[in-house]
Amino acid sequence: MPRGKVGGKYDRRMSFDDVKDERMLMMVDKLCVWMGGILEETLNRENLIPQIRNGVLMCRLATVIQESVDDYTSKNDEAGPLPRKAPQNFSQDCSNRSMEARENVMKFLTWARELRVPESSIFSPDDLLKLKGKMNVVNTLLAVARRAKDCGMAADIDAPPKIANAFKGLEEKFGKKFEHTATAFGGQKSALKSTTMTLSATSAWKVVQQKIDLILQLRGKPSYEIFRA
Repeated sequence: MPRGKVGGKYDRRMSFDDVKDERMLMMVDKLCVWMGGILEETLNRENLIPQIRNGVLMCRLATVIQESVDDYTSKNDEAGPLPRKAPQNFSQDCSNRSMEARENVMKFLTWARELRVPESSIFSPDDLLKLKGKMNVVNTLLAVARRAKDCGMAADIDAPPKIANAFKGLEEKFGKKFEHTATAFGGQKSALKSTTMTLSATSAWKVVQQKIDLILQLRGKPSYEIFRA
């Protein structure tokens, strides 16, 4: 089936055509290469979301990563709490919006939490099942890749940290001028054209960038408290 098509009709939520940020598209490509190599599947921007939508490939991914986790915990007494087993008894033949697919996705997310993927990086099941936030799904899988790498698994992904929540905070603080940035990480609105500029240490945009860094570093601290500083 051609990319982005559901039931024969084009659905932009299934593709990455509406993502204009080249850096994010590069991360999607890296994720596809990494996952595809592990699972021996051909994954790319066009088929990633349709392929993982019923949760089967993600549970299979967790099964492979769990082997590295087991090896890591057996050799590290101070490894901390990590999952003891991969998702169990997941359905391998189910439609994308079936109850079995939802259970698959929930099992994977439960395992990801046990892997200590930050809660802020965990997507909502409907982000995938109902196609409400494909970039949130990508971000979770990138976070899983980073945690797998921490446990000794090869993962050639230079993944950026979660920034969707930071931009949502900026949108609440400064209004609609940040709306396009927030929706770019899970929404369906087109991003504004990017511009290249050099930021001075005292420029307004530099200050905003510094605030974002603070949000990313201070887990659990509301963004409005940071912007009071």
